[in-house]
Amino acid sequence: MRVPPYHSTNATDPDVHHTHDNCPSGQQIPAYNKRPGTNNWPLCKHCAGM
Repeated sequence: MRVPPYHSTNATDPDVHHTHDNCPSGQQIPAYNKRPGTNNWPLCKHCAGM
């Protein structure tokens, strides 16, 4: 399902944002690293394909 954009604050994660709650890479982001918004980063490839 589409959700408001979010991204990871972990420096080792890719610099992308996510817009789907069932995105495989977005689901791997721990709650303490998730932040709302795009951070001006591109959309992840998984979310773009959904």
